[in-house]
Parts: sequence; structure tokens; C-alpha cells
Amino acid sequence: MKKLFVIPFLILIVACKSNYKTIDFEVFEITVPEKWNRYERKGIDSYIGGIITDKKDTLKFDLGKYSLDLIENDYPMVYDSLGLSELTKKELKLLPKTNHLIVDSLHGGIDFQKYLQYEYVLDSIDCFKAKVITPRNEGFGASGIYIDSLTGTRENSNKIGISFYGWYLKDRTQAEFIEALKTLRFKKYCSQQNL
Repeated sequence: MKKLFVIPFLILIVACKSNYKTIDFEVFEITVPEKWNRYERKGIDSYIGGIITDKKDTLKFDLGKYSLDLIENDYPMVYDSLGLSELTKKELKLLPKTNHLIVDSLHGGIDFQKYLQYEYVLDSIDCFKAKVITPRNEGFGASGIYIDSLTGTRENSNKIGISFYGWYLKDRTQAEFIEALKTLRFKKYCSQQNL
């Protein structure tokens, strides 16, 4: 009886795996849905590139000294007239569905912590500790990861980190992206960690 259950289960696993592919960016690999495609860009001081999803979302990475940690730039969604005028058309359209506050003045008894844009959890990706970052408001902002140091240190000015984000993602795409990020394999850098 157990054999009858195991065989269909294995067939299901193999069938599901065939809907994915591994993209090799030379420095790292990532497994993504079959219909997602790689794109490359020329960076000035870092290695940049990314993936275009089947929904035409752009997922960008920056591997270098200046990779962005969104949590360090997590500005509260509290806006005065100047702050509102700096939002993009897309952000203004999405704003009514978010937890935000519009005020006459940014001074006073505002609990800015209540309106932070991002949340994160620490996780292990390959051999590194990573921040998995998601917007507190569905689809408003970026989703992705930040790894502070694949190698080197700030003190020695040879630190190399990575950020990999997608902006304004729908729930399903965000979930697929976060799962794909967990498959990242840093070939060159993990071997250095073991030295």
C-alpha cells in the first residue's frame, strides 16, 4: 500500500521540478520558474543584472560595495504636502490601500514606527545570513534580500554585498521570488567562507 502512494508522489515532485530552471550568473545561481528570464546590465562599480518575470516584473540585483539595505532606508509612510509631491504616479495610485498617514506638519506626537514601510526576517541563504525584506503594505515598495558581506569588511574597504529586489510585486510573484531567492548558491564566495 505504501508503494502505491510513494510512486505518484515522486512523479508529482518530478513534474513540479520541471517547471523551474536554474539561471547561472557566474558568481551565483538561482532556480526560478521556467518562464522567468535573465537580463544583464553594465555596472560602473558593481555587478548588476536581474530577471524578468512572466508578468514583466523586473527583479534587479546589485553585487558590490554599495548594495542597498532597504531596512537602513526604511522611511515611515508619513507624508506632508512636500512628501506627497515626491511620490511617483504609481505610488500615489497605490497609497489609498496602504497604512499611511497624511499630516500638515511632520513635527508633533507622531508614532513614526507605526508607519514603517518594510519588515524583515533573518534567514540563511547558502552559507550566508540574509535579511529577507518585504513591504508591510502589499505591493507597495520592494521585496527581496540583502546580504551585508559575501567577502571582506567595511573597515578594509573590500566588502562585497548583494541586494536583490523586485518593486511593487503582486502577492504570487513576491512569494515565487522569495522562494527563488532561497535557492541562491554563491559558488565562489561560499568556498572562501570555508578557508
